[in-house]
Amino acid sequence: MTPFLVDTHVHLYADAYDADRDAVVARARSAGVTQLILPAVDLDSIEDVLELCDRHDGVFGMAGIHPTYVADAPANAAIQIEPVLQTEKIVAVGETGLDYYWSREHEERQRDSLAAHARLAAAHRLPLSLHNRDKKGSEDSSRDLVAILRDVKADAGDALTGVFHCFGGPKWLADEVLDLGFVVGLGGTLTFKNAGVPEAIADVPIDRIVLETDGPYLAPTPHRGSRNEPAYVPLVAETLAAVRGMSVEDVAEITTRTARTLFGLPVT
Repeated sequence: MTPFLVDTHVHLYADAYDADRDAVVARARSAGVTQLILPAVDLDSIEDVLELCDRHDGVFGMAGIHPTYVADAPANAAIQIEPVLQTEKIVAVGETGLDYYWSREHEERQRDSLAAHARLAAAHRLPLSLHNRDKKGSEDSSRDLVAILRDVKADAGDALTGVFHCFGGPKWLADEVLDLGFVVGLGGTLTFKNAGVPEAIADVPIDRIVLETDGPYLAPTPHRGSRNEPAYVPLVAETLAAVRGMSVEDVAEITTRTARTLFGLPVT
């Protein structure tokens, strides 16, 4: 068993887990995944995150509005989020970011929301969890995201940190991530053939990587196409170990240390 892994991004409140949510947490622990971090996607899901943080040891949360939900969010959503950031088990702001894949109808609101989230994160010294998705062949969201972060960082400095979750490139973006002082989050897509993730992260130091599932989405091989869950994080660790020519134990130790440092998690 690979010891002491962290799933830094799992939507444990999702309907896909309604039938066996407690068992999902138990299986994660049995697999050595001792800490889970739950991103929010809207104001309602923040309440779900808080409830699960209270219900389970080793479960932590984020507060934020996902870019595909900003059109339905109130104009003062950032103001409503801020008090939650004082909650002990809220360890990050997110998930936020840009998503130009489904529609660009609300891209200006997405950019404004991202900037507001980034300022909140810096003000509260919490990491930012970033979603970034564009249509195939386009890099517009990546370039806009970096520009916004650089603008906020010009004032916030080292107070602005975080993770580019579900990182898949392009390769130039990895250099920007490192230069911004962020880390990359790797999940099931690392195990997908022809997804290009190993190439995109070729120059990313192992201590600037954290692991995740994005469950219930993007289950790693050999579970691709089925429901993802935190117990599958060891499969991501094994793939990363093979890609880097390292032992799984070293990958687990280093990525867990990075996650605990970034999110301020207790050592278990």
